[in-house]
Amino acid sequence: MSLARLYHMTIATAWYDRRVEFQREYEQHFESSRRGSPRRIRRTLARRGIAQFQRDIYRTHRVWIPLRRIRVNFEREEQAAAVERVIKVYTRSMRYRGRHWSATALPPKVITYAKKNRRAKTRKGKRAKGR
Repeated sequence: MSLARLYHMTIATAWYDRRVEFQREYEQHFESSRRGSPRRIRRTLARRGIAQFQRDIYRTHRVWIPLRRIRVNFEREEQAAAVERVIKVYTRSMRYRGRHWSATALPPKVITYAKKNRRAKTRKGKRAKGR
């Protein structure tokens, strides 16, 4: 059985907001402890993280960021005490205007590591046609 490792991932992007006339930067820090192949876990974290990142920016700023404008970085793994089934997300939004900038920490979130499989609902008690 392999060791549990703590993974840290940062996803960030920057764009110029014409409505308010300053540059914005948005970054999210993802943290999860998993067991298994680091390559597979990093790939899964990046896939889940980028989708979450794009969705959050669109919900808050109504701007869709293409994949080519998104930076994904991983830090070195550390040993973890236990495996978690969730990913913790810490978000920071920054504004730049000239030489002055201000950062705002947004409330942390928790998302599941694996997407839930959704089953189609079936109706009970319905007969097939033609009977």
